[in-house]
Amino acid sequence: MSQDKREDSILKSLKRGWLALVVVFAMIALVGVLASCGGGTTTTSGAPAGETTTTAAESDLAPEQVLTYNISSEPPSLDPDLATDTSSMKIINSIFEGLVYLNADGSVSPGAAETWDVSADGLDYTFNLRGTDKWTNGDTVTSADFKASWLRMLDPATAADYAYQLYFIKGAEDYNAGKGTADAVAIDATDPKVLKVTLKAPTPWFVQMMALNMFFPIPSKTVEQFGEKWTEPANIVTNGAYKLTAWTHDSDVTIEKWADWRDAANVTLTSVKFVMINEDTTAVAAFENGELDIQPGLPVADMDRLKTLPEYIVFPMLGTYMMGFNVESKPLDNVDVRKALALAIDRQSIVDNVTKAGQIPALGLIPEGMPGFDVIKKDFLKPTAQVDQAKQLLATAGYPDGKGLPEIVIYYNTNEGHQAVAEAIQEQWKAIGVTATLKNMEWKQYLEFIQNDPSVMVYRYGWVADFADAYNFFDVLRGGGGNNNTRWANETYDASFDKALNAASEEERFKIYSDMEDILSVQDMPVAPVYWYTNPDLVKTYVMDYEPNALGETTYWKDVKIQKH
Repeated sequence: MSQDKREDSILKSLKRGWLALVVVFAMIALVGVLASCGGGTTTTSGAPAGETTTTAAESDLAPEQVLTYNISSEPPSLDPDLATDTSSMKIINSIFEGLVYLNADGSVSPGAAETWDVSADGLDYTFNLRGTDKWTNGDTVTSADFKASWLRMLDPATAADYAYQLYFIKGAEDYNAGKGTADAVAIDATDPKVLKVTLKAPTPWFVQMMALNMFFPIPSKTVEQFGEKWTEPANIVTNGAYKLTAWTHDSDVTIEKWADWRDAANVTLTSVKFVMINEDTTAVAAFENGELDIQPGLPVADMDRLKTLPEYIVFPMLGTYMMGFNVESKPLDNVDVRKALALAIDRQSIVDNVTKAGQIPALGLIPEGMPGFDVIKKDFLKPTAQVDQAKQLLATAGYPDGKGLPEIVIYYNTNEGHQAVAEAIQEQWKAIGVTATLKNMEWKQYLEFIQNDPSVMVYRYGWVADFADAYNFFDVLRGGGGNNNTRWANETYDASFDKALNAASEEERFKIYSDMEDILSVQDMPVAPVYWYTNPDLVKTYVMDYEPNALGETTYWKDVKIQKH
């Protein structure tokens, strides 16, 4: 989903403090949700719809409010129910609107829901819609649009990778597994202005999750009419601050301000053009030539120079960069081989000499800064390579000094940074006698491959927090989960999810998480964490109010402005 220039220990400490502060704000938001229990109501914050607020005088703004952003590759899907990647979400979050918005500090603000109530036991949520919001075809946005979207996500026929995110809702998991019915899912849209949801256990981060794309509404009639083509510009119907006006596949996407959106008076950018330059070096050259306003991917070979530029900005992010293992592929079906490969990675060298953007060596799945981290963390993995221990594990697995071990293939999506990390790991594995080859694919093809092709071996993967609780990270590796591409499952691990939700206290929940991290990062090793993310961007100095969120890397273009320059 804290980044800064990590050039000495002082800056390192500052970065960790910044990230911790972000999470504190996020948890304050969750406390705010719980505070509304017992009939309390969360009300609209900020200016009422239709009243203009700006962070700069109108005279300071550029006459042309058009921004160009590089998303690097073709977004796999602009369907809120099917998208799973941040490239797609950077567009979806502005052309669709969920019940709430996620602010940069982790708190939530009203979106399609004007207010909401939570019952005293934390199980029943009531979202009150305005009743006047429209789709771009003129239809009114209703609670039924949200229910239709959520049930479509859960329908086994949809095969939505993110369906498990709705399992907090009573009856949702059974329906998605083919054991229950849609009618048994506890979503009530009887009143078009009121959406009622009953959870199977208290979930303090549930309101925060409503900012995620899989909880957005869909225009059912349009989806039924056009099928897979419903998200094409000529067909799509949306309810957000922007509308999709052009999509030249594998080239660019353009969204334009929707003048009839209820809060259009507060939207400054008239359009955002997303280009697809997948070579970071080429993209940085385009940025420096004035062809891009924001470039989020930075070539690692040029990081030392780029960090000196006034346009270099680092944003907070809670996320983990890792190498996934297909545990059904030999020799990765042997846990000692997986552990050996994980131990042989020199994480400190990678963040110091390859990525160079203040990343922290990842010693587990759960990133530093997550609530409960000090309880959850493990010390089996180290920042530096543990070559002797890795060799011993390979010998135990029947491959002394790597002899007889089949060649390992590391897959990554096309990107200079991912290539550099893969090359570093490839070289580090030589120290334990492991030969690895590298293969890259374009993003959309890559996602399809790692999800569905049994020949995948080791693959680059990353996860950015959707909400400020470790549950979100552990859920990625739930057995059979839509985002679990490792093919790994563990009954004890899977049984821990319900235990965590029903824990009597936060301390008890963190202890359960600690046991889950132990299964992942000490016992079974289905993934090898490499580093905890940072988010360095090049942003033109005239771009205002651009703040990718540390949770989910959410960006709302409705808030961004361009100053005169």
